[in-house]
Amino acid sequence: MFGDDEYDLHEDCVSTDDVVPYVFENHWDEVEEAVSDFHGQRWLEQSRPCLELLSIVSQRDRAHMRGALKKWLRKRQSDRDEPTEEQLFSIAADVSGFIEQLLTTYPLPPVVYNIGPKGYQGTQEPSAARCIAFSARACTLEGNLSWAKDLLIVSRAFRDFLSAVSDTDLQDTYLRLRITEPIEIFNSYLRKTPAHFLVYWQQGDKQLAFGRCADPEFSDLSSFITNWICDYLQNHYSHVSLGVCAECGKFFVRERRDKTFCSKTCQNRVAYKRKKILESGALAQVDIAPDDACDIVAGAWMHHPRFGIGLVEAVSSQSKPTMPLLAKVAKGTDNARYRSMLSRKVIVQVHFLHGVRMLRYSDLFEGEKKEDQLPTFYEVKSEETLAELL
Repeated sequence: MFGDDEYDLHEDCVSTDDVVPYVFENHWDEVEEAVSDFHGQRWLEQSRPCLELLSIVSQRDRAHMRGALKKWLRKRQSDRDEPTEEQLFSIAADVSGFIEQLLTTYPLPPVVYNIGPKGYQGTQEPSAARCIAFSARACTLEGNLSWAKDLLIVSRAFRDFLSAVSDTDLQDTYLRLRITEPIEIFNSYLRKTPAHFLVYWQQGDKQLAFGRCADPEFSDLSSFITNWICDYLQNHYSHVSLGVCAECGKFFVRERRDKTFCSKTCQNRVAYKRKKILESGALAQVDIAPDDACDIVAGAWMHHPRFGIGLVEAVSSQSKPTMPLLAKVAKGTDNARYRSMLSRKVIVQVHFLHGVRMLRYSDLFEGEKKEDQLPTFYEVKSEETLAELL
């Protein structure tokens, strides 16, 4: 037997019967946070096919971006704005293969929903996998491949959105500028098809359950994926952090919003490629002082410690194109203070292999304050060597 003193309880202890009321009364915020995290993870698991579909499109797009950069190096011309038929077909083929796998795992019944004047009764739960297959009925490899282009546009918009919100130091003005276009794209696809129907079905315990499903007469895969993205942003964004890998282009769940790679393998692969390129002699470093940031020109190359090697496509000031006259004045003036002021307003648009990023003066020259390495600038000495190693 233990002595009575060994059973003495701390004065802050709560009896077993009072634990639940005590937690609800004193730790409600923590309970709410835990419940939201649980629902977010369950939603993620149930809708994982949507994330996989976006990853397929994004990874194929990443391969096309690499090819476009190589073409630019060899021919000094770019066709990145509009995807070619060959590129669209490769996306369509990959997506079609994925949908075939889904249909094998989640076969659709002959009639999924009886949507008519007397009701909207469903025979099965409208899971993400079934809704993808249901909305992809018009996604064929023959004829018009506009559906593949739509998926590409939505994937890029989501990638650009996640890139913008991952920058924890981005000022509110710049953040709103960067997410405006992706949101406009999302809204255009939400307006493309009618709102999803409310449907119901019986669960195993004969209880009714309710969900949403696209109209079978107007089913559209890109619109369904956009609805899924909006569901994520509206209901789970605070508890499920999604990102896009800077190496392979895959969408993934990340522990931190600033995480750039989906795995250590991708991170090491970028480091290996970067080392090969920098040691090949294809690039020659150009020293640009912080006060001379206004001298950065389109066509230069950059190595960024997080994003890899990319092409400077444009240089802007306060989100507006820097006029040639402004650059000439900046170069010709002896007023160091004036040049410094212009340089601190510079925004550089860089095309990396995973996509385009807008980098501000603080991203370019103040990384040491964040315990990061600083990006470096280069001019090309051998276009063919760089194209081979990208």
